[in-house]
Amino acid sequence: MTTIIIASSEPKAGRSLIAAAVAYRIGREGKPVTLARLAGDEGAAADAATFARLEGIVSTGVPVTADDAAKLTGDSILEAPAGSVATLVAALNARVLIVGRVASPVVDAPPAAVIGSVVTGVPSAEMALVNQRAGVLAALPEDPTLAGPSVADIVAALDARRLAGEDDATIDRVMIGTVSSDAATPYFANRARTCIVTRFDKTDIQLAALQTDLHCLVLTGGGEPSPYLLDRVAGHRPDVALLLAEQDTVVSVRAIEGLFGTSRFDGEGKLLRAVELLDTAELKLDL
Repeated sequence: MTTIIIASSEPKAGRSLIAAAVAYRIGREGKPVTLARLAGDEGAAADAATFARLEGIVSTGVPVTADDAAKLTGDSILEAPAGSVATLVAALNARVLIVGRVASPVVDAPPAAVIGSVVTGVPSAEMALVNQRAGVLAALPEDPTLAGPSVADIVAALDARRLAGEDDATIDRVMIGTVSSDAATPYFANRARTCIVTRFDKTDIQLAALQTDLHCLVLTGGGEPSPYLLDRVAGHRPDVALLLAEQDTVVSVRAIEGLFGTSRFDGEGKLLRAVELLDTAELKLDL
């Protein structure tokens, strides 16, 4: 039985994403593996719940203690809370894959147990240099899909009311609605996986946005939208998350922009993109 701990010295370095992507790639090769989130911080329950929703991955669904992890049968991938993992490594006789940003501090893990590291969010100009670092198994570039917030993040940031759609979609770009509907469709159509923010009473802009690769539509100003828009979303675009925010458009956009690069991993879209990047990097882990 092989146990690999996914560790980082600081939060929001990409541990959950890499843990899920590693488990997915191992399972894809026909090797049974269990993905679990170790208890010990406030994000454990959310991460474990996210793991349980992912297709193609076997997960415990709830955070586990070190004692629970020791009782898992077969190979396992364990995401640890940020910080030292030296005690966990000794208790579980585990190996360690370190995840971090370009300037992340060193993880406290026994050197003999460390497989190597995956560096996330690397600026394109630094990719070659980071790939040359000792012990780096894969460097993942800055990527809009991985950096983008989820609908759940946007709901929380705006204290918005969800009128339609689900919370697990992620976005690549936030855009402000145009002044007129004539310009809206070609303007929005040039972008993918968008979150479009516009006033609640701009029905023509909202309908034009529905004709594009829209994932989230934020209606600002707090007023109730047109019933026609609600019917159109329900009948033709049930995939779109429709949110109602009390703030004005500028304040809402600034709040959403602040989420990029800081959001938790919470869905299939980011997983598949991370798997693609690890495939490109030819990451190899032997269990």
